Amino acid sequence: SHILHPELMFLFDQIDFDTDKIKRISLQIGTEDDPMLVLHVDSEHDAPELLSDLKASVNLILPTREPVNLIGDTHNRHQINGVSIRATAGADFRPNVSALGALVACVIAQIPAEGSVLDLYGGVGLFSAFVAPLIANQADERIVTLVESYPPAATDAEFNLQDHDNVDIIEGVVEDVLSMLDDAETVYHVAILDPPHDGLTTEVIDLLGERRIPRLIYVADDPATLARDAQRLVKQGYQLGAVYPFDLEPQTYRVTAVAILDYNGG
Repeated sequence: SHILHPELMFLFDQIDFDTDKIKRISLQIGTEDDPMLVLHVDSEHDAPELLSDLKASVNLILPTREPVNLIGDTHNRHQINGVSIRATAGADFRPNVSALGALVACVIAQIPAEGSVLDLYGGVGLFSAFVAPLIANQADERIVTLVESYPPAATDAEFNLQDHDNVDIIEGVVEDVLSMLDDAETVYHVAILDPPHDGLTTEVIDLLGERRIPRLIYVADDPATLARDAQRLVKQGYQLGAVYPFDLEPQTYRVTAVAILDYNGG
């Protein structure tokens, strides 16, 4: 059965330009705006000549992941469980938007009743947008610290979380930020991990083991990567508990899973 949005199918059928210098073409659509065509190229000079009356935005993504806007908007907006989330072209955002509400609800349900929250590889702030209000009115002044290395995504997170006073956004590499966080200032009882498809580096796993954060909520898009990283985290003293699968990429081998790991000091 078809899994591509009808408007994206229509946009795909209308594409008519030289693709020799284009490395990859992505088509995406938000729930609040028009379709977007994202062209991955080696240089701005590789942009095709465009003459279009289509209701679609067009953006380039350079090898540095810098987005370059050609036509229309630079971002899509998505309604997730009643919350509007902005995502700029080039920022990582799972494509099966209609299923993200269930994924978010699962992650939020695993947040413990005390301590602050680390949102590592936080992207545009999808999970933080729901964690922040969840813990905002609690007496112990819990905060959410979001860490994201991709500048446009960090900017999106600032926009998406601007109404929440208990959020701290750090633009930086997870390894560097974990190394510099001061345990005396903020006590983190849970870390949400949403890394790229290739998973966690050994340095991040070692740093998590050193910090002994009581609970890790690992959102993985590849079962093999999750199995590898879970085994390494177990060696750091964590115990793997429940694993909740989600089929966010139908007709592919990937299965997204939310895995809960609690520190037991073993």
